[in-house]
Amino acid sequence: MRKKELSVQSRLGSKIAPYLFILPAIILIVLLVLYPVCYSLYLSFHKYMLNLPMDRIFFNGLDNYRKIFTDKEFLYSLRWTLLFTAIVVSIELILGIGLASILNNKLIKRRAVIFRTILFLPMMLSPIITGVMWRILFEAKFGVVNYLMECLGLNRINWLAEEIPAKLALIVTDVWHNTAFVMLIFLAALQTVPEELYEAAVLDGAGAAEKFFKITIPYLRKLLGLIVSVRLMDALRFFDEIFVLTNGGPGVSTQTAGFTIYRQAFRYSNVGVGSAGAFVFLILIAGVSLASLRLIQGKNKERG
Repeated sequence: MRKKELSVQSRLGSKIAPYLFILPAIILIVLLVLYPVCYSLYLSFHKYMLNLPMDRIFFNGLDNYRKIFTDKEFLYSLRWTLLFTAIVVSIELILGIGLASILNNKLIKRRAVIFRTILFLPMMLSPIITGVMWRILFEAKFGVVNYLMECLGLNRINWLAEEIPAKLALIVTDVWHNTAFVMLIFLAALQTVPEELYEAAVLDGAGAAEKFFKITIPYLRKLLGLIVSVRLMDALRFFDEIFVLTNGGPGVSTQTAGFTIYRQAFRYSNVGVGSAGAFVFLILIAGVSLASLRLIQGKNKERG
């Protein structure tokens, strides 16, 4: 009888033990992720101003969401966010894949270690440091960018105080900072493509371009879908460099959706509207990411 009880206890223990081990992680996730998200969703349906006492908080239904969808500043920032994301992700994919292909070339692979290290350096820097560095480079009077332009016989540009130059400055900064990520992932993936495929293509008379577009890209299509999804999510949340470089200016011309939400919640003290905007933005990010994954998966199924 005693042996049976011990065996039952051991079986119960073996079933419960895994849950006990992951319990601390679950508690942390609930406290640090789920609770703030749920509380933010709760606030999105309330009139909540940081500069007013707590007893002035009251339920206002969908008013905050109506304000978000009728706010010209938020709608403009949303359009600029989507345009910015499309531009930087496209450039980073082209540059990252191109650089990875060059570094993977057998002729320069052994000599490319130092160049590989240099190209990886931007990825190691935090967004704030990147923003500070490029703010110095784009400085109107003493910046290196304007100095090089003068050396070429061009006029100086007040990069961070005019709308188009400021947007270009943000695009350059993000491309410089994140191209290394695409290059690193694609360079590692290139090592997995079987050499036999390239050898067979050479025997069939295929050139470098044909091998790249008919072997490399199709073979790594799923990985490309992952890279695009990650970079889309990251670019849509672009914030730190804007905060350092332009602070959303001139005017509101370089404000992304995330920056507009930040201003609503913490500069205008309107936490309710800021929370509503955050959830609208969350749905947008999830939708864009899922759509890109479905698009890639759909192409893979058609190819299969």
